[in-house]
Amino acid sequence: MAQITQIIIGDELLSGKIQDLNLKWLATTLLPTKHKLVATRIIGDNEEQIKAVLTEASKESDAIIITGGLGPTKDDKTKKVLGDWIGGQMKENNQAMELAKTHYARWDREWTKELNSYHLIPEGITPLYNPIGFAPGLMLTKDNTYIFAAPGVPREFQGMLTDVILPIIDKEIGGEAEELELFNIRTYGIPEEVIFGKLCPTLWDDLEVFGSVSSLPGINGVDITIRLLKDNQVEEKKNKIKKIVYATDLAPNIWHIGLESLQEVVVMKAKEKGITFSFAESCTGGLVSSLITDISGSSTPFLGSIISYSNDVKIKQLGVKEETLKSFGAVSKETALEMAIGARERINSHIGISLTGIAGPLGGSKEKPVGTVAIGHSTSKESCSEVYNFHGDRIKLKERFAAKALSILLDQINKF
Repeated sequence: MAQITQIIIGDELLSGKIQDLNLKWLATTLLPTKHKLVATRIIGDNEEQIKAVLTEASKESDAIIITGGLGPTKDDKTKKVLGDWIGGQMKENNQAMELAKTHYARWDREWTKELNSYHLIPEGITPLYNPIGFAPGLMLTKDNTYIFAAPGVPREFQGMLTDVILPIIDKEIGGEAEELELFNIRTYGIPEEVIFGKLCPTLWDDLEVFGSVSSLPGINGVDITIRLLKDNQVEEKKNKIKKIVYATDLAPNIWHIGLESLQEVVVMKAKEKGITFSFAESCTGGLVSSLITDISGSSTPFLGSIISYSNDVKIKQLGVKEETLKSFGAVSKETALEMAIGARERINSHIGISLTGIAGPLGGSKEKPVGTVAIGHSTSKESCSEVYNFHGDRIKLKERFAAKALSILLDQINKF
């Protein structure tokens, strides 16, 4: 098993210009393996700081994975810093030149020395194939630690880690890792302290018999994950775990067993049952529709959405009554109900889902504070709506509104 430290390099990360996407992906990728991500450091393009962090990390890690700083511009300093760190002079590297030519040919382009310095590699460092981008990756060893450098662009980093770096780690550090499987229980509506402290106080210990257990709260609820050794007993273990969790009081709040997102499950189950759905969105401004259309194959069950941000659109496009808006307001059960019915009837879907709420920071009142949302659903058999209250900033509230609406949609799909 390799103890891995990630070093993320880039002034633009520390200034808030961009957000790193590689940490989450790396941690998720390593989770079902025996390799462990033990630390992550985010540092700027400062040569001395990079060297200091490398020296520190090499003392406590079997492998270091550096992301960023391999491009052709002046602020891309990773290659130079690594060379200085091990005392290697920058020289032309035939292997790097061949890699650069291969990388450029992939895009029907010809690489020459005048374009960049991809062919210059410090002595003692091995260039690595980049399956997607132009810049070669790098590999070296120091003090029995393997150091890898990969581009910071997420697609390039992911391709290089999967195809190049992890196979080397598997081979060189303690042999090939044991294969694990993540058994993931997705729940909603109950905080983790209630699940394990009150509702199911023995559940953690009961599950730990099968493998290490982790609990992760999210926008929609809590994920309970068990890491199972993928052996000839893994299916028997999964069946036993299902029996345990579905025998607890948590059972009604389990919406999926697996790693798929809520929107993936909605699309999958709707397609299996031949059910179509539509949305009428106000406060979320199309976010629910966007989440659904992120999923391949969503065009089969998802027919369309009406973004009814103004009352005028609610009236003209969805058939909401003016009297309803005057009597109860835009954010109300009554308005949400008529929006859901309007979406279903006018788009001609099996299910209509509506959202109308206050995402803030302005617009709230004592009766309807920021975080209030009314969500309606409508089918040919029943139409209903309810008001919910959430906390957070504008972006988080929209995400929570959308997650709740998709949960309601999934419940309705399961009833068909």
